[in-house]
Formats: sequence, C-alpha cells, structure tokens
Amino acid sequence: MSLRLFIAGVGVVLLAAGVQARATDDFIYVRDAAAQLRAGSVVVDTRPLEACKLRSVAGAICLPADDFLGPQRRLPAERDLLWLLGTAGIAGDEMVLVVGQDATARDFVAGLLYIAGQRRVRVLTEPVGKLLESGIETGPGRERSFVREHVYQAAMRDGVVVLRDELRAMRPAPVVLDGRTEAEYWGEVARSPRSGHLPGAASLPGLALRAGLASPETRPLLPEGVPVAYGHDAYEGLAYLTLLTAGYGVPARLYLAGWGEWAADGALPVDAAGYPERPAVRKAEALPLGRQDGLAKAGTLGMVLAAFAAGWWLKRERKN
Repeated sequence: MSLRLFIAGVGVVLLAAGVQARATDDFIYVRDAAAQLRAGSVVVDTRPLEACKLRSVAGAICLPADDFLGPQRRLPAERDLLWLLGTAGIAGDEMVLVVGQDATARDFVAGLLYIAGQRRVRVLTEPVGKLLESGIETGPGRERSFVREHVYQAAMRDGVVVLRDELRAMRPAPVVLDGRTEAEYWGEVARSPRSGHLPGAASLPGLALRAGLASPETRPLLPEGVPVAYGHDAYEGLAYLTLLTAGYGVPARLYLAGWGEWAADGALPVDAAGYPERPAVRKAEALPLGRQDGLAKAGTLGMVLAAFAAGWWLKRERKN
C-alpha cells in the first residue's frame, strides 16, 4: 500500500470516528422559504445585481457577493463591512434568509453575515430561480443605498475567526479540515507559490459535503469538538464554513486567510509540498542578418528624411 493511500485511509477513519455536532439555531440551512417568510425573515438575494433587480422575492435586498470583494477577492475592512451592511438597510438584529443561484456565492455571503454578527442567518438550499417559479410573491429586488440607512450594531463573532499565528500556537493542535479539492490537497493542482496542505490537515472537500446534502446516505461523519477549517482564500473559506456549520451543524472555526496566505510564507511547514514550475520565458528570435541590415538602413533613411524636413521647415519660417 502506498504512503498516500495509507494517509488517506487514516484520514477517513478519523473522520468516521467523530460525532456530528448539533446545528445551532442562529445559522442553519432551510428548505421551506414560505415558512421563513411567514416568520418575518428579511430576504438577501446574492445573485448578480441586474438579475436581482429584475425579479426576486418581494421585498428582497440585493447583496451580490461582488459587493464584498476587492481585488484578488480581498475582503473589506471591518468598518467598511459594517457600513456596507448599513447601506443595505440591515441593522444586525433581523432574521435573514439568504438566497442565490450559485451555491458558493450564496454561502460566502451567508458566512460573512454570520461572522459580522447577524442575529439569525437562514440559508435556502434550493436555487432562487426554482423559488421564483413556485408561485411565491415576487418583485424587483432592492439595491443598496448610497448612504447608510441603518447603523449595523451587531457584535461580530470574532471567536469564529482564527489567525495564522493563533493557529500555529494552538496546543493541543486542533483538528484541521481542508475544504479544497483533493487534487489541491495532494499538491497536484496549484494556485499558490507552493502546493500541498497544512501539516496534519484532513481532506474534506466542500464538493463532497455539498453532494452529501443531496444524498443523505452518503453524508460524511465529521470529527467531534471544534475543528478549524480553511479553503484557498477568504471567499472559499467562508462558503466552506457555511457548509460545515449551517449544513452539517459543526461548530467550526475558520482560518480565514486560508491556504493562499499560508503557502505564501516559505518559512511555514507544509505537507505534500510542491513548487510549481514557472513558465519558461521565450527569448526573442534573432532576425536574419539580411533583415537586420534592411531595418538598419530603413532607420537611417528615416532619420535623414526627418532631418531634411526639419531643416526645410526652419528655412521657410525664417523667410516668413
């Protein structure tokens, strides 16, 4: 048996030996949108803005994932995040129902709302397109204002987020879950200067978790306690956190910056480490000697003509 298969087998045994935690009431997946609306939930539509404005659940707030992302999918500072939520008319004490068409974008926004301290976050598992055709009341989605409509006052759930140095210093070491694909986990695919995974991390791809939600008989068993999860970056990590906590009831914490930050620091240890080769830079091909001579002559002729034209123009100006 290869070392790789042995390690993978150990990871499966450890996961199977765990006990699934119960879901918390403040962050869960739901299937019945009508029940949530009757309970007074505020709908947050995470689709692209134009699609939301065209048609959504009646009274929905348009909050596309792109509203929260800067270059390289960088998250806003805490102050800017709270201001943005205030421009959407959210104060933090509402119960929100997060809907969307793309599951990752939907779960990213839901996870960010949860981290920001939103009192109760419900995530609708069915695509919003299916919901809109179910006979529910619809209308144009409401775009964010240019000014803050409410002061977002909820206390952020800081304890959910784990920083890199905090993770390194944890004793005893926590169970760490890698939510990327198996190919990235084993270093076969790289999106960073190094490939591989955090030391001791178990591979539990988000794709497998999402498939388990659709087929309960294939749902993976998860470790007991409070694992630390991570994705490639904050965007994928927050979506993964939503899957674990809202979908499976795991009270996970999140290494928010994810693999991208860890891999960028060459001093940090890595399992299954790899160093992707940079594409070779092609040298400019030398021109044949005849073409070089021709270009040189053409350049010289151009300089002569330019000098002649300049002299002619000066002479004419003097006469005038």
